[in-house]
Amino acid sequence: MNPGKWERNKYVGVSLVGKTLAVMGFGKVGSEVARRAKGLGMHVIAHDPYAVADRAKALGVELVTFDKALALADFISLHMPLTPSTSKVLNDETFAKMKKGVRIVNVARGGVIDEEALLRALASGTVAQVIYPFLFLCPRFYKECLLIGSWGDYELHFCF
Repeated sequence: MNPGKWERNKYVGVSLVGKTLAVMGFGKVGSEVARRAKGLGMHVIAHDPYAVADRAKALGVELVTFDKALALADFISLHMPLTPSTSKVLNDETFAKMKKGVRIVNVARGGVIDEEALLRALASGTVAQVIYPFLFLCPRFYKECLLIGSWGDYELHFCF
């Protein structure tokens, strides 16, 4: 809020009802996020090469390919471990496959996103917003960041 002026539109969110959430990593945490998102009226798809189809079906979640998840998602929630195959899995090539204005919640390790590519995707509008567990982005790109949680050595910031 600026002195004497309330910029309400700056702080208006986005409705989740009817939006598509792609859960990337459908383990214990990813499947719980999916369950809760369904309760908020979201269409939930998931990608995990090790996911059990019956478990996804029981939650009303469609298992899809990595590329299909990227193409269909309005929101992406990352829950994958950092391994050689997931290191920088979100990069210039994968950002180009996403809808313009996608929102990303990264609760995985920082290394699953190529941070320089993320900055380019944010600047181009491909990624509208990101919740990221590290302060890397805030001083370099955003004007405002809010600390929304901390766990041990980790801090979770919402930057806009």
